[in-house]
Amino acid sequence: MVEHIGGVKDKEIDALVFDLGRVLIHWDPYGYMVGEFGEDIAKRLVERVFSAPEWNLMDKGDISESQLWKMMEERYPEDARYIHHMKNVVLNLLKPIEENTRLLSILKAHGYRLCVLSNFSYKAFEYVYNTFDFFKYFDCMVISSHVRKIKPNEDIFYELMERCGVRPSSALFIDDRADNIETARKLGFHVIHLVEHGKLKEALEKMLGIKFE
Repeated sequence: MVEHIGGVKDKEIDALVFDLGRVLIHWDPYGYMVGEFGEDIAKRLVERVFSAPEWNLMDKGDISESQLWKMMEERYPEDARYIHHMKNVVLNLLKPIEENTRLLSILKAHGYRLCVLSNFSYKAFEYVYNTFDFFKYFDCMVISSHVRKIKPNEDIFYELMERCGVRPSSALFIDDRADNIETARKLGFHVIHLVEHGKLKEALEKMLGIKFE
C-alpha cells in the first residue's frame, strides 16, 4: 500500500525506469572474489576482466559470454584458473535485492508504468528473467545485449523512449552509476542516483511524495 504525503512530483511522474544490477539485483563479484581468492587477486580480476572493454562488448551483444571468458583465460594464463572459476559461478552471484523488488508490486498497483533499462549480457539476462518472478511487473524492458546499444550512450535511452513510450519529463530513472545518471539527466529525466541499494525505498518516497506502508 502507498500513502500520499503531498508530493507534487508524483503528479509529474507516470513511469519508473529501473536499472537492474545493484538496484534490483545483487552484483558484487569483487566481494565474492575477496572471500574466495583474497584481496590482491580480486582487485586484479576486477581490473583485468570485469572492467575490461570486452565486458562492455559482451553487455552490448557484440561478443558472447563464452567468447569473453575464453579471451580472458587466454590473455591472462597466470589467472586462468581463477577466471575459469568465475565463469562457472558468475550467474549464481545474481540474486534479487528483495527489499527493493518487493516495492515493484506496490508501485504497479499504484498506477506507475514500470520499465527496465539495463546493461546485461544475453545469457545473464536470460537467466535472471527465467529465474526471478519480479519481472512480471514490468511493462517494457530495454536490455543492452538485445538492442546492441549500451548505457551511458544516449542511443539506448532513445530506444527506451521509442520502444516503451517513455517521456523523460514524466519519467524517473534509477541507476547506481553516475555516468548513466548524467546521460539521463541531460535528456530530461528525473533521476535517483542509488549509491546504496538499501536507500531505494527512502529515495522513492522522497522523489514521488509517497509513503510505503
